[in-house]
Amino acid sequence: MATAFITSCAEPEPGSDAEDVEAVSSGLTAQDRLNLCAQDPRVIAGLVSAQVCAGADIFFRETFEGNGRSCGTCHPVANNFTLDVPFIDALAASNPLDPLFVADLDPALAELETPDLRALGLIRENVDGFEDLPNKFVLRGVPHTLSMSLTIAPDLADGSTNPPVHRTGWSGDGAPGNGSLREFLTGAVTQHYPTDLGRQPGVAFRLPTAQELDLTEAFQLSLGRTNELNLQQVNLSDPEANDGRLAFMDPARGRCNVCHFNGGANHQSTGHNRNFDTGTRKAPATGSIGAFDGGFGGQNLATPNIDVVDAGFLNGFGDGKFNTPPVIEAVDNPPFFHTNAFGPTIEGAVAFYIGPQFSASPAAAELTAQFGTPISFTGDDINKMGRFLRVLSAAFNLDIAKQRLQAAQTLVNQFHNTRADIQLGLMDLARVEIDDALEVLAVGAGATPLHSVAQTRLQEAKSEIAAGLAATTWSQRQSRISTAISRVQNARDQFGSNITFQLGQGNLMY
Repeated sequence: MATAFITSCAEPEPGSDAEDVEAVSSGLTAQDRLNLCAQDPRVIAGLVSAQVCAGADIFFRETFEGNGRSCGTCHPVANNFTLDVPFIDALAASNPLDPLFVADLDPALAELETPDLRALGLIRENVDGFEDLPNKFVLRGVPHTLSMSLTIAPDLADGSTNPPVHRTGWSGDGAPGNGSLREFLTGAVTQHYPTDLGRQPGVAFRLPTAQELDLTEAFQLSLGRTNELNLQQVNLSDPEANDGRLAFMDPARGRCNVCHFNGGANHQSTGHNRNFDTGTRKAPATGSIGAFDGGFGGQNLATPNIDVVDAGFLNGFGDGKFNTPPVIEAVDNPPFFHTNAFGPTIEGAVAFYIGPQFSASPAAAELTAQFGTPISFTGDDINKMGRFLRVLSAAFNLDIAKQRLQAAQTLVNQFHNTRADIQLGLMDLARVEIDDALEVLAVGAGATPLHSVAQTRLQEAKSEIAAGLAATTWSQRQSRISTAISRVQNARDQFGSNITFQLGQGNLMY
């Protein structure tokens, strides 16, 4: 969609000293975007609404007269809407002047980030206030924005205050005002977009308009999946993965389903997102430390109120709680938890729950009180639950890949070569999802191969996509897309039954 919109995101010229980053903006109003989206083939074909299309353009390209960053800077579509060290390293090599690195380019923004951005994939967040920039900050990974329509309703049974009305950010309180997803953009612009650290609206950036907030929220709510699975009905063809499904749900084994009901982010008893102190706070970021991250509820506190890491003195702000992410989407987004401290694979994240931090946590005590015994499962269970989650994640990847390929097929059938760039973009992003699925299906040495036939079919699908991207006529592209869809579906059929995802329109935007 890049050529459908005119933007003016200025970057420093190669070889310049890159000082004093100038404010940049797209120059487009929300209504301008809606008008342009009415001409987008995805909207004309009924694949995406004009509101989701316009919200996506704000998300990926609007810089709010700031330092050049957009939401897509830290939530890139081609990296599951998150940042990790391999992505950051590749970006630094290919485009060292990308706005992600603006703190390296402008001395006035030197403390916008820390070296941990590159070293650990952690961004600097002043979640507890901007009044003491050198000391009152935390370092956090970038949470993906997939499937948020299912994950942000707060569970008031966790004792957290209301507002926030939504669980946004690792501690569930990342948005200003009433704490809604709609207001999260205002907080993000203030935190990450300024041209100086005074952060004065109208000087260091402009604030989003009400219509921009509405449209961006609509786009974000349309990303990922829009339904939960029923794990009782899911049946996996890989026997070990299917036993992992049973362990995941079994209160005598994994107990995972209590807090990640049906593989999502909601508590089994309420169907809403609950904040927990699981002990992850005791594995803080290892680099530049402002205050240790105390999680939820540290705003408006003048002095630390919690001993985050059991050091014997108060060293952080909050109540130690963090909100629950969905595990289906987590598998191909390692490392895990708010400081990227656990992994590097999903099996490492599962093993956390029989490790020392969780075992000594209030969340573990709550489960022990509920079930009468401490949580306990074996290394074999870890591997089986890992296989189970890998299959769900790969199925999710392939469904998005198929959604994008089918959209490209619709567009090539209806528009031939008109706006072929959109078709090619969707095809390439489908390839990205196939790569993710292949990576997820690649289990460790010594483990039984996971769906080898499916992996072969996915390699064939990638070959068809590559041929379609290189095709010189629309009819050739159409044929290659059709074959790629068949290969993806054949691979997906290997996984089992009742793994049925409903997908949002936003997956077709970039």
